[in-house]
Amino acid sequence: MTHLSEDTELTVTTPDEPGIFGRVLGTLANAGVNVKALYVYSEEGQGHFHLVTSDSKKAETALRTLGYKVKAKKVVTVLVTDRIGAGAEIGALLGNAVIDIRYSYGSSAGEGKTLLVFHTSNNRRAVDTLK
Repeated sequence: MTHLSEDTELTVTTPDEPGIFGRVLGTLANAGVNVKALYVYSEEGQGHFHLVTSDSKKAETALRTLGYKVKAKKVVTVLVTDRIGAGAEIGALLGNAVIDIRYSYGSSAGEGKTLLVFHTSNNRRAVDTLK
């Protein structure tokens, strides 16, 4: 693994309305917070943002000023070389260690690296397994 760590993910619940994506990300930008990873969807009239940022405490403070519900939880982030099978290898390692992947998301910007985010049944053991 190129880079492996336990990070904080913020889950933000917002109204599902036009412009909410720009409002949430603009608030973080104005607070000087970089978004490292995001997963966003809408369901039943609400927007749901899962965000890994450069400064989770600063991001949480900024987002709370908008009146949105914000929860913090630990996740594992893995920066790997963008290649076929990298995710499968991680999945196999965690599976062999009997660590359940509750959810995962990730992306590649086409620059040879992929950032993957995992919420698991045991994040600390996941980090130790993937070292």
